[in-house]
Amino acid sequence: MDVELLQALRTVIKEEIEPVKKDLENVKQGLENVKQGLENVKQELLVEIRQVKQQIIKDISTSLSQYSKNLEEYVDNKTEVLNKRVY
Repeated sequence: MDVELLQALRTVIKEEIEPVKKDLENVKQGLENVKQGLENVKQELLVEIRQVKQQIIKDISTSLSQYSKNLEEYVDNKTEVLNKRVY
């Protein structure tokens, strides 16, 4: 092949590849942004999960305490009724 033809082909190929390189760089930057965004979402979800977990624990504790209190009152009432019958 002719040297000039090779040089022309190289120039054309370089001109065609340059926009592709820029597009790939933009895609790379976009992926980095998505990755960072997902990391932020992950951190926010972890915080929310911790808060929900703490609230659930608090609710369970409150419910068990109330159930225990109700059970104690029930037993006391039954005991009182039984004592009244005996005496």
